[in-house]
Amino acid sequence: MPRRTLADFIDEMCKEYNIDESHGLKHSVGTMIRARAIMDTIGSINEDEREMVTYAAALHDLCDSKYTDTTLASLKIKSWLILDLGWSRAKAEALIHIVNTMSYSKLRKIKEQNAVHTYPNHGKWQRSYHIVRQADILESFIPARCVLYNMRKYPEKSEDEHWRAAWYLFHTRVFNYVKDGWITIPGALAMVPDLEKEARRCLMERSMVWP
Repeated sequence: MPRRTLADFIDEMCKEYNIDESHGLKHSVGTMIRARAIMDTIGSINEDEREMVTYAAALHDLCDSKYTDTTLASLKIKSWLILDLGWSRAKAEALIHIVNTMSYSKLRKIKEQNAVHTYPNHGKWQRSYHIVRQADILESFIPARCVLYNMRKYPEKSEDEHWRAAWYLFHTRVFNYVKDGWITIPGALAMVPDLEKEARRCLMERSMVWP
């Protein structure tokens, strides 16, 4: 049986779990591109770390609890990494640990409960974890993704309601990511002004542009 490519595997999982466009292949590619751009601003990235970041960025939403049974989906991802790509079991498990501990919503709940918030320990992959986590946050600056997800979750609501919900989310959360300390890597911070400017334009014009 021919080995499945990264794109094939993502497409297969999205179809199986009915993962809509807001968290599907386009978002996976976008997160991967942003993660690579962040890595390009860091001089000490080795090939092993670059591979981890690239695949974790691409696969991170395939075991999102909004769509999947995370235990089963994690097993499928790990099997693909080991059987189709030849990864070691330890490295595949490290990737699973990264993608299952980077959810903003879950991290925010932990932060709200702890006066001193600390991120999970990923050992030698700690920097990889933060690169992927922050690349995913940068993808949050696309209003079209927010509207598409709301349309899936609340199909009974009007377009006007979806855009008002997006406006509220961006002004109470997304535009505060830097201030609240969720984006810290210099290369990621440098991308925020242009992303925010474009997000504000899209919200004002109710544009579904998704670069």
